[in-house]
Amino acid sequence: MKKFYCLVLVVLVAFAACKKGQLSSGDGEDNGCISRVKRDYSDSNKVELATAIKLLQKNNIPTNGLVIYRVILNDSITTNGPLRVYQHVMAYEESNGLPIFNSGIGYHFKNEVFETSIGQRHGTLNLSTNAGATLPQIRKVFIDAFNKDGYTIGNTVDDSSCLNAEFGYFNLNQDAPDHPNFIKVWKVTFAKYNEYPVAYIQDSDRKLIYYFNGLLTLNKATKQNIK
Repeated sequence: MKKFYCLVLVVLVAFAACKKGQLSSGDGEDNGCISRVKRDYSDSNKVELATAIKLLQKNNIPTNGLVIYRVILNDSITTNGPLRVYQHVMAYEESNGLPIFNSGIGYHFKNEVFETSIGQRHGTLNLSTNAGATLPQIRKVFIDAFNKDGYTIGNTVDDSSCLNAEFGYFNLNQDAPDHPNFIKVWKVTFAKYNEYPVAYIQDSDRKLIYYFNGLLTLNKATKQNIK
């Protein structure tokens, strides 16, 4: 089987500029630049995506609510036997038209015949699509987390550093599949650097659920769960 190795590099030098606002003080808001977005996570072309959908349907795997973000169609192996070609389809799940951010599902096929899957589907969640937090409140939580990050020394932000915020769902009990606990959250990044640093912020009380600056050191991710 092919093995894929990724090295995530931190990019924390300069940030995109857009329309300036005034920083608020003492009111839990930051009126700097932030936009609500809907991200496109797919790194596959239209032909690969169409092939992946046909492969799922051929194996009677429902595709409703699935957003496919990666497809591998020719993972070949010939060691000690006949040629076998594996296919892999990676997706996340949407519910009520919103992403379930930590809902990664992998479907794995051998010679176009389904073999196994990794991850779990959840279907329609009993949560509304309405956001309670405002974008200035979300921006303040992210900027506070960024400024506390020891790996961002020497990098500063101001009200012209633009952020992207995407609204969706998050499973707090991802490691306990039989007892999921979904909440509404915001996924926030800098507009210029769409992957890292990244924060997930609870919508109801603006609690920082997860923050990751994108730095991998000695194959070990440096993560900060800031409460």
